[in-house]
Amino acid sequence: MTASETKKFTWAEWKRPLVAVVLTFLCNVESSMLAMGEWPYMSEIDPDATAIFYGYATAANKAGHVVFAFIFAIWAHKISGIKIPMLVGRAITLVSCVMYIFVEFIPTNRRWWMLVCYLLFGVGFGTSPLLRSYIARVTTEENRASAYALQNGAVVLSVMVGPMAQIAFAGLPYPGVDIIPPNIKLNIYSAPIWFAVITNIIAILITACLLKDTEEVEELKNGEASKFSMVAIKEGFARLKTLNLPWILVALVVLQKMVSTLFNSTMGSVVGPMMTAMYALDGTQIVLVLGIAQVVVGLLAVAFSVTFFLCKLGNRIPCQVLFLFSNLIVIATYLISYPFPFMSNPLKPYNETTHLGCDPNEYSWCDSQLVVNIWPFLITMVISSSLAIPSAYLSLDTIYSKIIGDIDQTIQNIMQAIFVVSEDIMLIVGPIYGTEVFTAIGINFLQIINGCIYILGTVLWIGAWRWLRPYN
Repeated sequence: MTASETKKFTWAEWKRPLVAVVLTFLCNVESSMLAMGEWPYMSEIDPDATAIFYGYATAANKAGHVVFAFIFAIWAHKISGIKIPMLVGRAITLVSCVMYIFVEFIPTNRRWWMLVCYLLFGVGFGTSPLLRSYIARVTTEENRASAYALQNGAVVLSVMVGPMAQIAFAGLPYPGVDIIPPNIKLNIYSAPIWFAVITNIIAILITACLLKDTEEVEELKNGEASKFSMVAIKEGFARLKTLNLPWILVALVVLQKMVSTLFNSTMGSVVGPMMTAMYALDGTQIVLVLGIAQVVVGLLAVAFSVTFFLCKLGNRIPCQVLFLFSNLIVIATYLISYPFPFMSNPLKPYNETTHLGCDPNEYSWCDSQLVVNIWPFLITMVISSSLAIPSAYLSLDTIYSKIIGDIDQTIQNIMQAIFVVSEDIMLIVGPIYGTEVFTAIGINFLQIINGCIYILGTVLWIGAWRWLRPYN
């Protein structure tokens, strides 16, 4: 082994990226812990909570993340370091965890207290992009790809560990065991938040003791001029007009990015209310079903990534073909999970005692719609979430980067920001749109509308096929 190869694997060189990877896991696992039980818990402790309100609460979480990711990025750049913003973000998340624990002390309208908690969770999670940029600064070209692979692995691991932690408390249905009577309890909904408190405290300690800003910090603090300014951004936008880029293809890929985000952003917010109203599952059953499904999604996503890497599919399958494949899977998902009469059943009537089933006072379509068997629905949703959506993101990211090419760094940042913002818009709008349509006309029509959008996107993609070929 050469001296350079030995250096590549030294602790001194890997300490900082590994700290960032551990923090990535700790920051992501809390959101995956809470996701499965958010709707069941909200509807349990506040009977006035509706699917539409839950959609707005989910959107508030995404909006907090989007806005404060930008604010934390500017702050980190201005002070030339991420340590203080990271500590503030974790502190905000810790406060929101404590607020979440005390939600049952609120006598009425508890859903609004939970909405504020979701918003603060999103704000605290806004520091997550800082860790990715931190890895870029503390790694070399030789180990950067490996560091990013570890970080992506940490995200996937958190997606699986979070639901598993909540499933472990399935034997403690609500209201559970009193910790501080009468309002602080340990049950299937509240147990994950206690884990989130622990992971946040660990993250704060690691950030305070082990996270070190890069050497460039001192150089910048000693007077090096900052390249980040509003003037530079305005100049970058002005120069965009002079670039000889295929703008129609740029617009097409950005549009496809928004379409690809539509599936997760709508179904993620609708699936909880759907399980309650259409399948009449109680909170514990919802957590178990969705938790197991999420674990399977994580396992399949890992298997897909490993297969993609080992079989070198990136060199064998053109990106435009991979994206077409992903769209066709999603379209097939909407088709197979549609409630055709030969494979569907009537909705279960509403139970006033358990508050399960389709409530005609909330949903006008209770007597007119059918519900597909739960197994085709879950299987197709898992396949789309684990295979189709990652394939779409991978192919679009690659094609977009090749379309804009090797351009000035400021303009490169602007173009990449446009691409990211298009996804963020859908993450905010999607939950509101999904729950509004679900409440007004039902999941069946939401599937039809989304399916038509995907079909239109696929037609546009095929129509631009020969112009996309050079960017494979």
